[in-house]
Amino acid sequence: MTSKKPLAKPQPSAHRSRLYSIWWRQQKQAIDFSLKRLWFNPISAWITLIAIALALSLPTSMHVLVKNLQSLTHNNQSVPTISLFLKPKVTEQQANDLAELVKTQPEVFSTTVVTRDQALQDFKKISGLADTLKTLGENPLPNIVIITPKLNELGETDADLDDFTKRIKTYKEVEDVQIDVEWIQRLRAILQIAERIVAVVAALLAFTVLLVVGNTIRLDIENRKDEILVTRLIGATNRYIRRPFLYGGLWLGLFGGVLSLLVVNIALLFLVGPVNKLSTLYGNSFSIGGIDLTTTLEVLVISSILGLVGAWLAVNRYLWETEVIND
Repeated sequence: MTSKKPLAKPQPSAHRSRLYSIWWRQQKQAIDFSLKRLWFNPISAWITLIAIALALSLPTSMHVLVKNLQSLTHNNQSVPTISLFLKPKVTEQQANDLAELVKTQPEVFSTTVVTRDQALQDFKKISGLADTLKTLGENPLPNIVIITPKLNELGETDADLDDFTKRIKTYKEVEDVQIDVEWIQRLRAILQIAERIVAVVAALLAFTVLLVVGNTIRLDIENRKDEILVTRLIGATNRYIRRPFLYGGLWLGLFGGVLSLLVVNIALLFLVGPVNKLSTLYGNSFSIGGIDLTTTLEVLVISSILGLVGAWLAVNRYLWETEVIND
């Protein structure tokens, strides 16, 4: 009597490999089908992509504009904001040494020394009291060190400015410190308002993208109702039905994001010439910056997520409605 050999159990690794192969084949089929379906009606697809691109390009361009304004304030060399009035006995060489020492502070972008003679000449031109000043005999004006600060390093509150002022006043050569605090506060307030406006506009237009993608996917579902019904009759799950629509929404968001970046870059090219001319007239070296890699990735990721969410909402609503009707 021959003994039967036990059947070999399938290896776990082989089972996992087979499951992964099936999963990847299903994903690949959905990807291929969604890409082909996207260009099934190219006119409708392009209209949708242009609508998404325009909705995304506005907050993106506003974000780039705010970043350029922030970089301008960080590197402003034309507006003196902090003046150090030195003691009368401080010489010009001591003033230059102090300027070099103050420049090592992390909050300081640059320093400029205005000597007593330069200050006197400027005062004469401005006031028109040249004859009166001659009667004084001695120049009453002190040497001055003008500081251009890095606004992003000064902090966000008045307490941070006060701390910096107290630190500057500890130098023995300094008699008094004058800070244009109001100008700094106004500038920060404007930038904060601009950032919040960008956030509000981005939120509203993100909702618009959801509606555009959702409506496009809903129309695609309406056109494929019979096909979906047949696949359900032969046992297709909701996940199988949902998958190509989700990929379709993902492609709409991604390609719309790419198109929006193209629109913003073209718009920036039109601004480069006028901005450079304006910067030259003001004696500044400011040049408008484009979209950096971080912003590019953020736009593409956000646009893809919006497309995916819009498609998910549309197809889930359809599946829920059909299940309710069938029940």
